[in-house]
Amino acid sequence: MISLQEKWMAILALTVTLIGYSEEPQAKTRQDADMDKNTDKWRVQVGWVHQWGRGMSVKSSPSSFSFSGGLPSLSGASELSYPGVYDDGYVLPDIWTDDDDIGVPPSRQGMTWNWGANNASQYNYDGGEHPTLTFHKDRGEYVGDAYSLRGDNSDDDIPADGLEIKFSRLLHFWTYNSGPTNNGANVKVALDLNVVFGVALFPGNSQKCRNSYGQDVFNVSETYTYLDYYGTVLGGSWPALVLPYAGSESTEGPLIPVTPESASQTSAYLGTYRDSVEIKSKLWRLRGVAGIELSKPLTERLDVFVSPQFVLEFLDMHAERTETFTFTDASSGASSTVASRRNRHSKMTVEPGALITVGANYRFGENWYAGADVGWEWLIDEPSLRVGADRVQYDLSGGEFSLYVGRRF
Repeated sequence: MISLQEKWMAILALTVTLIGYSEEPQAKTRQDADMDKNTDKWRVQVGWVHQWGRGMSVKSSPSSFSFSGGLPSLSGASELSYPGVYDDGYVLPDIWTDDDDIGVPPSRQGMTWNWGANNASQYNYDGGEHPTLTFHKDRGEYVGDAYSLRGDNSDDDIPADGLEIKFSRLLHFWTYNSGPTNNGANVKVALDLNVVFGVALFPGNSQKCRNSYGQDVFNVSETYTYLDYYGTVLGGSWPALVLPYAGSESTEGPLIPVTPESASQTSAYLGTYRDSVEIKSKLWRLRGVAGIELSKPLTERLDVFVSPQFVLEFLDMHAERTETFTFTDASSGASSTVASRRNRHSKMTVEPGALITVGANYRFGENWYAGADVGWEWLIDEPSLRVGADRVQYDLSGGEFSLYVGRRF
């Protein structure tokens, strides 16, 4: 990035180049100046200024609300909990069946009678070929990683059209040592030195910035399947269970293994939390300039110029931040507002900078002229204000183009 010092060096180099273009001018006395330039030492002009390249950006802080609603992350639910008590029944291992010192048959070791099931849908008798019992555990709600749903920053999008009035006064001029004079007194002048000062008003311009972030909500559940050993041919003929069933100690009662035959985990999508933030900004500017202008006449009516100027920007900034936290249900599609918040902030400040313009003036009457110029403005700092959890920052350095009319007197 070009430093401020390098920018001013470029301005100085351009100014020196234009001065050197004057073909060995010589300074005239004040009396000579009055005779050659008559009395049109003052100028006043009014014009339209269009600017581009300005921008607003928003530096976001963490959400004002608990974005996940306090729910744990889905990554923390990756391991099976392997509970001993389930939501639709229970399996409590009976250590007695592991004790072969008291004559428990090997086929009954690692089995438990202390189990129960609540409904018939858990039981798949399968004709006794491979009867199974299924138990479930609801782990609760979890949220996935946050992701961006929408981003709409109004960067480099501050349209600015203003009205400018400018004054200038001739301080000094140089003339050629010799040369033709048949085109009028103006072409005798090699270079004019003017002092310029003015003010430009840029009325309030509005910008918007909208961002939305989402987190999906899941319900995590676990499924455990046990083999009903004593309902199989291998374990011995046993009629199908009638559920609900509550186990009781019995040497001949139905047993199932202490550990499940299989286990799995599923995540059911419930909906999405959404955090939406909208920032509205309005910027009002009054710019004052003061500097010099070096003007080079090309003909009796046309001259070109370069003008480095010092700038003071008087800024009135307003920002409003609205944040809405909603939940959208996956099954119904309905959205409900969980929380909302609105913040406003206003701030006035003054920022210094520099402006350089180059352009041309054309005299269409004895004292009237019209002109156009292009330029670039640099501000030393980027003004900002904080609103809620965000900081709104303005980059007001950029280009401009002007059209104007003026009068000499």
